[in-house]
Amino acid sequence: MSAEPAPPPPTLGRRLYRGLAFAVMVGLAGAAVSAVPGLFLQSVFVGETQRCLEAQRKDIAVGGEIVTDCAEGLADAPVWLPVVMVAAGAVVGVVGGFGYGFFQPPRGGAAEREKAWLPF
Repeated sequence: MSAEPAPPPPTLGRRLYRGLAFAVMVGLAGAAVSAVPGLFLQSVFVGETQRCLEAQRKDIAVGGEIVTDCAEGLADAPVWLPVVMVAAGAVVGVVGGFGYGFFQPPRGGAAEREKAWLPF
């Protein structure tokens, strides 16, 4: 069996392109996956605040004054938290995807496949 020479390593431009492509793919996947807990937190914290504000608006529209006491036990909702969670998931995905695409060598292609050794 004759050993074929190893293919040349990818150039810097090719590695940067692979890194960018993987960064986009994994970054989008990271943002999509982190959107689920972000939406859950939004429904818990922000939803409670929105329901209280709607009840207060209804009180003002009906009677001219606020009679509900929901705002007294209501803590400030972290409106920024769901956005930060999605952005953090995207950033982690982008960094990980770029690192994988840039540093991981490409998998074997058609030139690197082992030839059949059986004559038939």
